[in-house]
Amino acid sequence: MPGDPLSDDLHDLDCDEALERVYEFLDGELTESVERAIRRHLAACTRCMPKFEHERVFLEFIAQRARLEHAPPALRRRILRELVDEATRRASE
Repeated sequence: MPGDPLSDDLHDLDCDEALERVYEFLDGELTESVERAIRRHLAACTRCMPKFEHERVFLEFIAQRARLEHAPPALRRRILRELVDEATRRASE
């Protein structure tokens, strides 16, 4: 990205710069050069690596908990029936 100090692959990141981009990094939203710079920083920084790992585990936990469990067919039918009944009541008002 032009004008972005991190666009230079040779730029050494400090901890603040690396941590500022933790979520973009973990979500795979960075350019290759910025991702490489963060990977270099993490390989050398004993302060940041545990923080990145904590955030990675946290996001993985949230993703697993957010997965939809399939409701039993009877429950889905009951919910659908209640939604249709509610829509019918509203339409008749």
